[in-house]
Amino acid sequence: MRLLKKRYSQISFIFLLSPFLLGVNIQAQMVDPDLDKPGEPFSYFSYPTDVIGLMDCQEGTEITPEGYLYTGYGELMFFYGSPPQPVNQRVKTLNKGYLPIIQYKFENEGVRYSVTLFAYTLDGTPETDLINFIRVEFQNLTQNPRTAYWTVGTRYTAESSDARGIPDHRFRRPATPSRVGQYEQEGEEFLPEWEYTFEEGLMLRSGKVFYLFPTDVLHTKWITLKTPYDVRWKKPRVAPTTPVGLVKFKIVLKPRESKAIDLKMPYRPLSPTDNNLESVKNADFDNYFKKTVDFWENILSQGMKISLPEEKVVNTFSANLIYDLIARDKIGEDYVQKVNEFQYDAFWLRDSSYIVRAYDVTGYHEVAEQCLDFFLEWQTEDGNFLSQGGQYDGWGQSLWAIGQHYLITRDNEFARKFLPPVEKAMNWLSKVRKEDPLHIMPVTTPGDNELITGHVTGHNLWALAGIDQVRAMAQSLGEAEKAQEFHLEYNDYHKHLLEALKAVVEKSGGYIPPGLDELGGQDWGNLMAVYPVQILPPFDPLVSKTLEVARSKYREGIMTYWNEKYLHLYLTMKNSETEVIRGEQEKVLREFYSILTHTSSTHAGFEWSIRAWGDRDFGRNLTPHGWFAAKFRTLLRNMLVREEGEILHLCSVLSPSWVREGQSVVVRDAPTNFGKIDFTLKFEKDKAHLKLFAKFLEEPKKIILHLPWFADVREAIADGQKIQAKEGVFRLNPGTKELTLDWGLTPVGALSYDHFVQEYKEEYRTRYRQFLEKGEIE
Repeated sequence: MRLLKKRYSQISFIFLLSPFLLGVNIQAQMVDPDLDKPGEPFSYFSYPTDVIGLMDCQEGTEITPEGYLYTGYGELMFFYGSPPQPVNQRVKTLNKGYLPIIQYKFENEGVRYSVTLFAYTLDGTPETDLINFIRVEFQNLTQNPRTAYWTVGTRYTAESSDARGIPDHRFRRPATPSRVGQYEQEGEEFLPEWEYTFEEGLMLRSGKVFYLFPTDVLHTKWITLKTPYDVRWKKPRVAPTTPVGLVKFKIVLKPRESKAIDLKMPYRPLSPTDNNLESVKNADFDNYFKKTVDFWENILSQGMKISLPEEKVVNTFSANLIYDLIARDKIGEDYVQKVNEFQYDAFWLRDSSYIVRAYDVTGYHEVAEQCLDFFLEWQTEDGNFLSQGGQYDGWGQSLWAIGQHYLITRDNEFARKFLPPVEKAMNWLSKVRKEDPLHIMPVTTPGDNELITGHVTGHNLWALAGIDQVRAMAQSLGEAEKAQEFHLEYNDYHKHLLEALKAVVEKSGGYIPPGLDELGGQDWGNLMAVYPVQILPPFDPLVSKTLEVARSKYREGIMTYWNEKYLHLYLTMKNSETEVIRGEQEKVLREFYSILTHTSSTHAGFEWSIRAWGDRDFGRNLTPHGWFAAKFRTLLRNMLVREEGEILHLCSVLSPSWVREGQSVVVRDAPTNFGKIDFTLKFEKDKAHLKLFAKFLEEPKKIILHLPWFADVREAIADGQKIQAKEGVFRLNPGTKELTLDWGLTPVGALSYDHFVQEYKEEYRTRYRQFLEKGEIE
């Protein structure tokens, strides 16, 4: 889509550029390592944010770093004790480890407070009101009576430490787009004249129900934290950050006794005359909890399933599907894939193409096609695909997403629907290439990513990837003439791109730079010469040098951005995907576990804006991030099963933590370009057993099983016949059902999530001691 300049500026400038502007001379900052408490799940971020919501709803509720609920209309806060102390529980978990039901707990004065938060619509469809459900449980841990206090209240927003007034770790709202897909946030501006009143079990803000509370529990009402409620004070003089409209509960507990209270918060405050209010009042926590669990478990059951010995890996895979589905909005008849429901509540062809790919390779083809239909809204009259001004990578990404969807589904009806827009796009490309002096994608200023003006390397790599995929689509459809036309376009384009690369790498020492005219800019699309489509051979010297240069910029085990000033999480995976194809297993795993180390205890990934060995604070670049979600799911899938031309690869990268006696790697319902495949790889003492069950629509020429680099095979028997490995792989016939390996495993260094977390903590603590002594981050 083409964001209006004003709207584009709002999103990119505020959330992309501000860390740089604020950080030119920023003083070193770290957090106390005791932030990471023994016995708690590790959460990399000092101020993590989370989301609760439902697939395709237009909005989702932010769970703030403190554990509050933040919407477009305001914030629901919690306090404990008397006098009330604000809840601030950084570490949270997901129900079952992966469902969007946020849970956290803490203890005070012998009482354990446990909070559960989730959101669901009244009837389970995205069109009806989204309701936030809250349960607070109180458990007396002592042998003596205890009295607990819990206060719930509202405020419009949080404090801001930003010169422009953006609230800390929150998103801007409201925002009204001029077209579907632009930045949008339902909500309202703060009004000092709001009135705060109470009715039976209801707290109302200017006549609309903001939250519902139980009346059968001893409680008192407060207009502010220190002022008891009086109707004469229904219009207090408060700031947007003032807690107001509060209810304070008194919970009397016998020794070892537990009690609970349930609260509800409509995302959109309801009028007392709203027909749905009675349904909200009657909405039972346990009933809707079950609906929420069942809904998401049903979604997960429909796609690719994996089982691995590392719970963190599997839970991150599952949770991040859900994060992307919550970020998708159904608006009228359109399914708009956004990046999250917060600062990136908008559509990008770039991000969405990756998310579509993640849906497709893990079995959600209908969801992917619904998203692709919306891509057509962003094809210009002349044929270009453009969602943000100057960002011509959207052209190639759109064609790639369309082509890969067809190749993995073989849906001819889909291909026939999309072929005319593809032809229109190819005509645009042919025209602009003829007009360009280098005969490649024109000079542009994307204002993002590479941050250059010129011929952007990644835009051209993407264009070739797109042509490659739609050529294959046309060929499979029997459109031989069009396929040949696309093939000739590819060859001519490829030739001119290589000429441009040859000229610029003479200046760069063999490294593929972000731009093809001059050196400079930020690494981005230049890292994509091999994946998702092999434009250059995997071991081309240019590829090897580019990987070497990129990896030299790593900090904390992941990629950096903005001249190495900030960590960038999902950018790392551009290198990882190439290394998977190159067979560099150990490098992949080190990046893989470093990536996981930089997620929250709810498995959310960030984008950038955190300094290496700094305060671990992403500011207003909130999590979860949908592009990270898609790239992580795709990377793990490719580590286990992937296509490369007419070859199907299995187990390209296995962790030593998985390859242990009594453990197994299980993959079910994994879609590929050849059809679905299931496999189980079980490990016994000195042996491994592979069982395959394929439902191929079109057989691959070969199945290649990759051996872990630390395995030494003595004997291999496939379906009763001895076979030999060559160059670390077995080449299996497509009909192979079983393979038994007699092998020995060489001990290797610790490679696991837990080990990488422990290493990070120890290194951070060491650097913190140095920081206290020198006042600088080294």
